[in-house]
Amino acid sequence: MKRSYFFKSIITLTAIIFLLSSCKWGSKREVPKGKNIICVVDFSDSKNASERLQFYMNVIKDNIIPRLGLYDKITVMPIDKASITNSSDILLKDISTMNFEPEQASPMEEEQITKDNLKKYKDTLATSFAQIFQTAIVNRNKSNHGTDIFGALEVVKGKLKTRDVNYLIILSDMMNWTSTLNMEPSNKEFNSSTMENILEKVPNYEMPGTTALVLTAEQVEVSPEHFKLVQSFWSKYFEKNHIKLYDYNSASISKLNELMALEINE
Repeated sequence: MKRSYFFKSIITLTAIIFLLSSCKWGSKREVPKGKNIICVVDFSDSKNASERLQFYMNVIKDNIIPRLGLYDKITVMPIDKASITNSSDILLKDISTMNFEPEQASPMEEEQITKDNLKKYKDTLATSFAQIFQTAIVNRNKSNHGTDIFGALEVVKGKLKTRDVNYLIILSDMMNWTSTLNMEPSNKEFNSSTMENILEKVPNYEMPGTTALVLTAEQVEVSPEHFKLVQSFWSKYFEKNHIKLYDYNSASISKLNELMALEINE
C-alpha cells in the first residue's frame, strides 16, 4: 500500500510539473519594443542621380541594416512621381518575428551565439538589399520625372507602429517637384516670402512621436541659400506636424549613427 501510494504521489507530482511547464512554455511572450525604421529614398531624376542613389543605397546598407536590433523592423520605399500611384516596398523585414537563438547551448554561450546569428543574417540582408536596390533603380525609371514627397509621407503614415519607436529616414534633396508645388531652384515663386502661405496649403500628415532624419546627398547646381530655404521649409513642416527633426544635412552620417545607437526605453 505504501509503495503504491508513493508511486501515485510521484505520478501526480510529475503531472503537476508538466502542466505548470506547459502553461509557461505555451504562453506567448510579449515582444519588447523595437525600432520601426522607415527609409524613404528619392529616385527622381537629377544631374547626379546615379551618384546620389549609390550614396543612399550605401547609407542603408552600411549604416542602417548593420545596426538593426533583435526587435526592429525596416521598410525601404521610394519617392518619385508615382509615390502614391505606384508605391511599392523595396525592402520590408520584421526581425522581431525571427528566431536567432540556438537550439542547444549553455546559458553562457546563448547570448553570444544569438548575436552572431543576427549578424550573419544582417550581412546577408545587406548584400541582398544592394542587389534589390539596383533592380529598383531600373524599375522606377519611368516614374523618376517628379518628386512627390507629400505622397510618400501619406504612405509613411500608414506604416507607423504604435507599439514601437518610429524613425523616418528621408534620403532626398527634399525639393518637391509636382504640378502643385515645385521647390526646384528654377521656380522663383518658391521663396522665403511665399513659404508661410505654401505651408498653409500643403497636405499635413501628423506623426506624433516620430523622429525624422534627412540626408540630401551632394546637390549639383543648388546654392547654399536654396539649400537653407528648403531646409527651413521642412523644419517648419515637421514641427507643425509634430515630427521631431533629429538632423538635416547633406552627407554627414554621424547623426544617423548616433540615432541608430540610441537605447529604446520600454
